[in-house]
Amino acid sequence: MIPAFGSLLLLLQVAASTELGYRFTLPDGFVPLPAARAQADVVDCWTEGSGGLLLCVQRLHGTLGREGMRQADLPGPAQLVHFKWRGFDLDGVRTDTAESGNPIVIFAAQVPLRREAIQLIASGPRDQAARVEAVLTATLTSLEGETNWLTPEQRSGRMGNIVGVAIGLGLVLIVARMLRARRAAAT
Repeated sequence: MIPAFGSLLLLLQVAASTELGYRFTLPDGFVPLPAARAQADVVDCWTEGSGGLLLCVQRLHGTLGREGMRQADLPGPAQLVHFKWRGFDLDGVRTDTAESGNPIVIFAAQVPLRREAIQLIASGPRDQAARVEAVLTATLTSLEGETNWLTPEQRSGRMGNIVGVAIGLGLVLIVARMLRARRAAAT
């Protein structure tokens, strides 16, 4: 009986969306915050009661290209940061702001999922910035989903195929010219 109960607990700690094509493990102590879904494009949100941290998934209504963000593209207080996901360097943003007079920090990472890109957002008290960033990093580590980005190996493989086809076409053209030249010399 205990193993089934343990499996049930694991199921309750996983966030997933079949529509957007992702799945990740929720950090310990986070519980659903349904009211946050009222925010524009927020798919789901969780809160950590004890530390006041918040973790949300926001849809981006499209896919992400490989060109990165630039600091100059961000609004004033936002800082460009980077996160790792499945060997990719993801663009992210850190914003130090205030909510109801309390200083908070917000970290956001844009994830290039195949169906539709999402943004993972973690926020909390500014004096817990390292912990907020760690929550986002841990969530990214557990995030599963198909991406529209190619790994360096996949890009190399495709480039190798393109080069192989180009070389093959070049050889065909050379052989065709040689055959024409022989025919012309024979007549």
